[in-house]
Amino acid sequence: MMRSFFAIPTVLALCFLGYVDAFWRMNCAVIQTGRVDPLVNYGAVAAHAHTIVGGSNIGVNSTFRTLINSECSSCEIAADKSAYWTPLLYYSYPNGSFLEVPHGGSVIYYLARGPNANQTIPYPKDFRILTGDKSLRSYDSVTMTWGNAAYPGRPVADRISFVCLPDGPPLPEYPYMFNTTCANGMRAQIAFQSCWNGKELYKQDNSHVAYLSGIDNGICPPTHPIQLPTLFMETLYAVSQVPDQTPEGRFVFSQGDPTGYGFHADFQNGWETNVLADATKNCLVPDNFGQISYCPSLYASQNNGYSVNCPERPAQIGEPVHGLLDHLPGCIRITDGPESAPASSMNCPPSIPPPRIFATKDSVPRPTASPVPGALFGVAQNKYLGCYNDSAASSYRTLNAISTTNYQAMTVEWCQNWCMQKGYRLSGVEYAQECHCDNEINPTSVSGQRECTWNCGGTMTSGTGKQQICGGLGHINVYNNTDSNFDAFGDMTDTAGNAQPYSPPAGVGPNYLGCYSDGSSSGRALTGAVTADRYMTIEKCAEYCTAGIGYQYYGLEFASQCYCGNTFQNSGRLLTRDSTPNNNTCQMRCGGSQPQICGGPNVLSVYKNANYRPPMMKTPIGKYKAQACLTDPGTNGRSLQGASTTNPKMTEDMCVKFCLGKQMRYAGIEYGVECYCGNSIVESSGAKQVSCDNLNQMTCPGDKYQWCGGAGFMSLYYSSSI
Repeated sequence: MMRSFFAIPTVLALCFLGYVDAFWRMNCAVIQTGRVDPLVNYGAVAAHAHTIVGGSNIGVNSTFRTLINSECSSCEIAADKSAYWTPLLYYSYPNGSFLEVPHGGSVIYYLARGPNANQTIPYPKDFRILTGDKSLRSYDSVTMTWGNAAYPGRPVADRISFVCLPDGPPLPEYPYMFNTTCANGMRAQIAFQSCWNGKELYKQDNSHVAYLSGIDNGICPPTHPIQLPTLFMETLYAVSQVPDQTPEGRFVFSQGDPTGYGFHADFQNGWETNVLADATKNCLVPDNFGQISYCPSLYASQNNGYSVNCPERPAQIGEPVHGLLDHLPGCIRITDGPESAPASSMNCPPSIPPPRIFATKDSVPRPTASPVPGALFGVAQNKYLGCYNDSAASSYRTLNAISTTNYQAMTVEWCQNWCMQKGYRLSGVEYAQECHCDNEINPTSVSGQRECTWNCGGTMTSGTGKQQICGGLGHINVYNNTDSNFDAFGDMTDTAGNAQPYSPPAGVGPNYLGCYSDGSSSGRALTGAVTADRYMTIEKCAEYCTAGIGYQYYGLEFASQCYCGNTFQNSGRLLTRDSTPNNNTCQMRCGGSQPQICGGPNVLSVYKNANYRPPMMKTPIGKYKAQACLTDPGTNGRSLQGASTTNPKMTEDMCVKFCLGKQMRYAGIEYGVECYCGNSIVESSGAKQVSCDNLNQMTCPGDKYQWCGGAGFMSLYYSSSI
C-alpha cells in the first residue's frame, strides 16, 4: 500500500493497521524505568534508559524462567509476562536540563500477516528480539528487506513511524519526529521482525530474525523461513503536557536522539506457553478485529485492573530518570546526525559515579483467594454473594448506606469487620480500596459478573500470603453476614450501629423535571419505549430507560407505567415543578414503593437522565471522515459493492478498519451489523447522500454511543487517500 509524502527523503510511512483483520491487541502499563536492557547489556547497566512494560521480574538478569515466574504482569492479559521496552522520551530545555515526557505505557499488537499467515508459530521459550537502530539519525533508504518479484522488498527504516495527534484533522505518518506540537499526543510506532532462522533464540546482531518483505506484510526470506507473530508496539507520549516549551527546546530520546530515526524496541518472551500456543493457533488468523473477548484462551486471564494489580516496581538502577534532570541518564550526549551516533556517547564527569545495581529478589506468582458464590469467606459466617455491577451514582449503588476508603489496609476481612461495627450485615469491596455497607442489595444491581479482578490494596502491600479480590472497575464483591447472633439494627453487643432497612428514596431527586401532561388521544408525551410493572418504582423506571443506549427522559404514570423518550411530543407540557402531590397533578403512589410518586391519570412524573449522552457518528476515524447518510434502496445491488462483512458486535471503527484493510475509500454501516465498502458509490443503485437527522438510526451493537446506519440507509465514511 504505497503512500508518498512531499518530504526529503520521500518515504513510505508504515500504515501498519491498514491490512489488519486478524490480530489481538492489549494495553500495558509501565512496570519499570531505568537503564535496564538484558538483551544488549545482560547483567550490567545499560547505556541509556528505557521504559518497560510486562512481567514484574524484568531486570538486568532476566530470562524466560524469571519472567514466567513474575508475580504479575502490567499487561491486561495476565498470562503474558513478557517484557517489552522502548527508550524514554525527554524534553531538552535550552538551559541544559531535561524533563521526562509522561506516558502511561504501551499498546501491543500481535498480528497474522502475509500469504503464509496460517503457518505462524508461537515464540519459543527464551526468544528475544530487538528492532530498530538506536544510532540512526537519518532515513536509511539503502538497507532493504529481502523480496522477490511478487513480494518486493522495502526500506528497513519503514519499521518506524510517528503519528502526531492534533485537535484538528489527522496528519500523515513519517519515520521521524516530524511534528511535536500534538494536542492529543505523539505516538511512536514500531514493528518487529516476523521471520526466524529456526536456530538461535537470540543473537546480539539480531541475525537470527528478519523482517517480512513488506515489514507489515509479505513473505519471509529463504534464510529465515519460519514465520512468527508480527509484533507491533505503540507508545503515546503526552508532549503537550510538557511545560514552558520554547523554540530553542526540543524532544530527545534517552539515547540522545532528537530525530526519532533511532527509535527502537526490545521483546523478551515470557508468555505462558500453552496460552500463547492456543492463541496463535486459534485466535491470530481469524477475523476478530483485535478483540480479546473473541479468544477464550486470552479472555480467561484478561483484567482491566492490570495497572492497579501490577504497579510500577522500584528502579533496579540507582539513578534518577523521572522528573527534571540536569543530564540524560548515563550522561548521554545529544547527537543530531545525519551521521549515525557513535557506539558510545556517554560522557559522565568523575563527580558522577557509576550507578549502583540494586539486588532484586525475583518474585513468584502469588495465589489468589477466589471464593465461590454461596461459600463462606473471610470473617466467620460471612457468605460470598457474588460480583455485582455497581454505579457511581449514589442512588444506584449496590450497597448505598455508608462507605469508606483505605487502600493500604483494605482486605475482605477489614471491610466485613468495619461494616459489622457500624451495624450492617452486608459488606462489599470495590476499586481495590473501597468498602461499602448496607442491609439490602439495591434491586438495580445484577450478580454473576466477571469484572471483579482488582486485587485488594491490603493484600498487595503486605507482600505475604494470598491475594484477595476487591471488586473492579464499576463492580463490587458482596458478602453477607449470616451469623444468627448478629442484629443488623444495632442491638449487637459493643456495636454502635445505626443502620436502617433499605428503602428507596421517597419523593424526587435533583434530576426531577416536574409533572407533565400526557394525553393518549393526542399521542404520548414520551414515545421512545414503555413498560409496566405492578410493583413499579422510580428506580425501576430509571433502570429501564437508561439501560443500553439510554433515553434522555423517563416518566412514571398511573402508579405502574414507565415511559421513555429523548424529546417531548405535543401532549407533553409542564404542569408544575412542585414535588408535593396534589389531586390536580402527579399524586399516585408507586406500586412498588409507597413513599414514592409515580405520576397520575394522564400525567407524568418526569426525570432527566443525568448520564445521557447521545450517540453520534465518530469522526475522524483515522483517515476517514463522517459523511451524510447514504440511502441504499436495493436497486441494482448495494450502494457500495466493493467488499462486505457482518459482525454482531459491529462498531464504526470496526467497519472503517475493515474497509481500510480492503483499500476502499468508502465505508458504510447498515442495519446495525452490516459493513459495506467501495471506491465509489454505485449510481445505478439509486443511492443518495441525505441528512441523517430525520432517519431512524440504529445504534452500534458494539458501542451504544455510535450510529450504525439503519433500515435502507448507511452511516457513511470517506477517505480521500488510501
